[in-house]
Amino acid sequence: MEVNKRVLLGMSGGIDSSMAAVILKENGYKVTGISFQFSGSDEECERNFSDAKELARKLDIPHIIVDLREEFKSTITHYFINEYLQGRTPFPCAYCNPKLKFHYLEKYANDNNCYYISTGHYVKTGFYNNKKFLFEGDDPDKDQTFFLWGLKREIVDRLFFPLGECQKSKVRKQAFEKGFVRLSEKKDSLGICFIEGNNYRKFLEKNGIQSCPGNFIYHNGDILGQHQGITNYTIGQRRGLGLNLNFPLFVSEIRLDSNEIVLAKYEDLYRNKIYLRDYYFIDNEVVIDGVELTVKVRYRLQETPCRLRILDEARVEVELLKPEAMISPGQTAVFYDGDRLVGGGFIESSE
Repeated sequence: MEVNKRVLLGMSGGIDSSMAAVILKENGYKVTGISFQFSGSDEECERNFSDAKELARKLDIPHIIVDLREEFKSTITHYFINEYLQGRTPFPCAYCNPKLKFHYLEKYANDNNCYYISTGHYVKTGFYNNKKFLFEGDDPDKDQTFFLWGLKREIVDRLFFPLGECQKSKVRKQAFEKGFVRLSEKKDSLGICFIEGNNYRKFLEKNGIQSCPGNFIYHNGDILGQHQGITNYTIGQRRGLGLNLNFPLFVSEIRLDSNEIVLAKYEDLYRNKIYLRDYYFIDNEVVIDGVELTVKVRYRLQETPCRLRILDEARVEVELLKPEAMISPGQTAVFYDGDRLVGGGFIESSE
């Protein structure tokens, strides 16, 4: 069946989604731009999306702004706060993408008769055994498959990423050459999109979340001092502990029930097994017990060889064939077969 060339493109106003719009238009696609307001005031929304609106006007494409502040608060903000209260470190992008952002991209693509769904992510699509998958982007410093492991098959089949084969430096150069000078100089957005100044502690305080002080303990049980509440710490943290010791220590474990934070030397942070909850694999073929894949437990970490064992419908055991340090409950483990993204899950614990 021949599909239409209508594309719904998520537009933030940044250089990546803006240049995706330019590339799509130049290649004959009928583009509709859409911007989601997840947080902030009406005035902030107007300011944040002014660049997207102006680019849409220049390209002569329709542009929609959708207010999702209530949905975002009840879904993503609730998840984010609850994870910290449970002694875990949340990863909101991995939660938001399947549950909110791409859910609504699919909805509005259907409403606007667009077959394709597109964003400015540095991700490629391709086929394996006649099925469509996401593959790592060509720019190793910008590949963003790590954030998209939870997308369901029905959405992946419709995805199209214009920047998957691009280098970020060339995207900036291309924007400049096409006359979008201000766009070419626009800084990348960093951190958590809904937290002003990227200070999650202030965000938790603003939402009435306070945790009680408790003990820092060494792995042998010795008390080393007092922490300022478990929501202020994450696994692997070294700075901001407020301790004066003659050797560096890192957060190794957060014990919610006893309100204790365990500290250890870096060499004691290495783990050989990870247990995941709420995992998702796009095809059953990759979850055969003992299959060897590679896994990332942090965005900037090189992929580590591993084997999987499915424990039940909600949990999976990951055997790391090379130990990794600083594995934090609440974060995600993302799986690859070569450069093909095959799934992921939320880290429950490690040993």
